[in-house]
Amino acid sequence: MAVREPEEDGQMTESQRISILERSMSTNRIFLLLLAVLIIVTLSVSITIAILSTLEGDAESASAGEIIELRAEVKELKAELLKSQAQVASLNESIPQLRTALQNSSAPTFQRLLLQQEESYQEFLKGLKEGMYDLARMVPGSRTWLELYSERMDKATTLSQDRERQLKRLNTGEPLIEP
Repeated sequence: MAVREPEEDGQMTESQRISILERSMSTNRIFLLLLAVLIIVTLSVSITIAILSTLEGDAESASAGEIIELRAEVKELKAELLKSQAQVASLNESIPQLRTALQNSSAPTFQRLLLQQEESYQEFLKGLKEGMYDLARMVPGSRTWLELYSERMDKATTLSQDRERQLKRLNTGEPLIEP
């Protein structure tokens, strides 16, 4: 049975999905932080301008319309910040559920079974090869078929070892980088 890599199917593993979700969570947090900094800077600039305009007698003071516009903009930014914080909170609440679903999935169990199957397959091939060698020593003129079938069994063993390595990489989460 050939093991498909996630790239061949176009499907992602659960761990890849969680890592993408966690990256988007960190992006949301950065966005919220930048938004909060923007709000603080806007508020501080507005307050500084208001203080400077009241302290300077000959400087032009801001009109009432501009002040109202700035207050409306501050209210909009605060509402947007609250909305973003609510989204982050809901995403943070869903992370434990996703971790539980990943731990309860049958993928790790299936990987262990496939690893055990590959190991037993390799043991079977090793025993078969030893038996063929003993049989070839008993039957005269059987050296050519021993060489022919030994090559095929070596190829099957190599393929099984490759599948076993890929399964172990999937189990540890290492990237599948082929030479």
